[in-house]
Amino acid sequence: MGNRLKFGAVALAAAFGAVIAVGSPAAASDDEFWTRSCGSKYYAFSDEYTSWTKKYSGGDCSGHAWVRIKVNGKWQGWKHASGKMTIENSAGNTELSEHKGCADCKVYLLIP
Repeated sequence: MGNRLKFGAVALAAAFGAVIAVGSPAAASDDEFWTRSCGSKYYAFSDEYTSWTKKYSGGDCSGHAWVRIKVNGKWQGWKHASGKMTIENSAGNTELSEHKGCADCKVYLLIP
């Protein structure tokens, strides 16, 4: 009877583990929202395939939306635009991304 109990506990643990594995998300993502001291609002998002920064209307900042990604251990150059800047990575191997609201502003690190 002790062996049956042991087997039942192992089977239950295996079944529980399978449920956890099935429920795990397929892809990770991260995001950040911030407001600069001048009142301009920004939102950043990153997953393995897409990283972007968006500047919303309002506030007095003239800064752009800036973003760059790290792939294969190396940071790519910064890209920016006045409204939204997006970097697409079809290989899906973005390791990290950085986002900011102007050339010399605080940098926000996202981990997809």
